[in-house]
Amino acid sequence: MPSLTPISGCGAKGPACFLVETRDARLLLDLGYGPQPGLWPDVSNVGNIDAVLLSHSHRDHAGALKLLPQIGNPPVYATDIVRRLLGEAVTSERLPLQGSIEVCGIRVTTGRNGHAPGGVWLRLEIADGLLYMGDCSRESALYAYDAPAQAKTVIIDASYGSYDTSLDDSLPEFERLFAAGPVLLPVPAAGRGADIALHVARSGRELPHIDGALRGLLDRLFDDYRTCIRGEAADDIARLARDAPAIESAQGVMLACVADATTGEAARLVDSWEDAREPAIVFTGYIPPGTPAERLTRSGRARYLRWNVHPPLSENVELVRETAAHMVLPAFGDARHLDAWQSAFGRARVALHGPIAL
Repeated sequence: MPSLTPISGCGAKGPACFLVETRDARLLLDLGYGPQPGLWPDVSNVGNIDAVLLSHSHRDHAGALKLLPQIGNPPVYATDIVRRLLGEAVTSERLPLQGSIEVCGIRVTTGRNGHAPGGVWLRLEIADGLLYMGDCSRESALYAYDAPAQAKTVIIDASYGSYDTSLDDSLPEFERLFAAGPVLLPVPAAGRGADIALHVARSGRELPHIDGALRGLLDRLFDDYRTCIRGEAADDIARLARDAPAIESAQGVMLACVADATTGEAARLVDSWEDAREPAIVFTGYIPPGTPAERLTRSGRARYLRWNVHPPLSENVELVRETAAHMVLPAFGDARHLDAWQSAFGRARVALHGPIAL
């Protein structure tokens, strides 16, 4: 009987790694690192794997590929965009951005996940359907989202636990923030950075000031990565890549990488402005312990304001309903939300541990 085992990624914020076993194949869904510094999935007892399927290129989903020798050096499957992002150091096979492919005798269907360049959800044609959403979002004005088919078992993106505020409802607070004076937002380029830049460009404000990493990503979104974005966003993305000014002083809305300010232009700017009154510094995503993001928010120099790139609870409720799921694994969220998840998903069984018979 097929089974599913969360190696990592259920019960707490941690690296994505899920083992799927059938009579003929053993697959891993993602092989991530972090997001906390030093956090690796324990694959020491997993044994040999026939293939690794990646949902997208973010570190907590694809950052542990150096562990491949421990699991038999299996082939890695990823979309063309993710393969380019990973670079030539990783030997990989092609997953479609939208379509189907056979992997180790299992039909795998993919669709765009609305979260990141080249990101997909994965539906395995086993046991009436196993759907792995990875990270996903229906709210992005930039990244396209394809609705998945029904599946008996669904691994949802429960990163936000029981949080249930939509991005639309959060935008007025961001508008007040942008109107108040210069503000630095450390962001990931291949994620919410481009989403926030697009919002500012469409708001009638001056274009945001951006760093080189984000500009490079915007260039690629308009060109090589265009298949993963909404068609109506293309012209605005091209305008941002061409015309958004560089960050030269504390002015306007500034977007710099990386998201927790550990490295990159964000690290340099935070170090320069930490003891200054301006600009405001605002972190918009997960804050790993031991990072400048944690230090600055704890000291009060920075604040936190969430920009949704994962589904709030009501979106996950809708997904479970649409897929007619019987079994739900809430991934990437804290186990303290278990009662809220069970209540929200009704008759679907909720599990955090495995192995689970499919």
